[in-house]
Amino acid sequence: MLRNILWALGLCGLIAGCALHNVQNVTYDPANDARIRVYFGTDTHFYFNTSCEPKKHAFSSANRGMWVARPRMLNLANTTIGMPVPDDAYRYYDEYVIKANEPLTITLDTGGTSQTGGVVFSTPREHAAGTFVPQAGKDYEAFAVRRSGYFRLNVRRLIVDGERVRTEPIAAPEARECADSDESRAG
Repeated sequence: MLRNILWALGLCGLIAGCALHNVQNVTYDPANDARIRVYFGTDTHFYFNTSCEPKKHAFSSANRGMWVARPRMLNLANTTIGMPVPDDAYRYYDEYVIKANEPLTITLDTGGTSQTGGVVFSTPREHAAGTFVPQAGKDYEAFAVRRSGYFRLNVRRLIVDGERVRTEPIAAPEARECADSDESRAG
């Protein structure tokens, strides 16, 4: 009986955690900053003030970027900062204030091997990297899509139109890998 009660309480806690929004009070200056939303489910990294993808060196500390999203099973509470939400938004996401008017490179990774409850799952690894320059005072979303069989970064701008939130696609060309000299300059 006690086991059933504890199981039910745990399940209720998990379900309640799924519906939460963790509202952050962050400094946002629309004259110098932009905001961006990333969705859970894909490993997502931001690399600031660079239009190339930094090489991943085991011992390098140059522009390691910021890990902004990863697949989650627990703690599905959204971290929000007040961005408008379009009707087609995915359910789970985090929002960030980023520096405007300088390049932002975003990398996406999915797949690999994981273990859940003693069962090993393996899916092909996929990687995409894109870059764009966020504009001051604008809101964006970045997420993975599959176009023509290829795993790609999709970036779109959010536009408040009366009571409705529209979206418009933003070009985020594929980011090339940085040369070592580029990486050391990127901040």
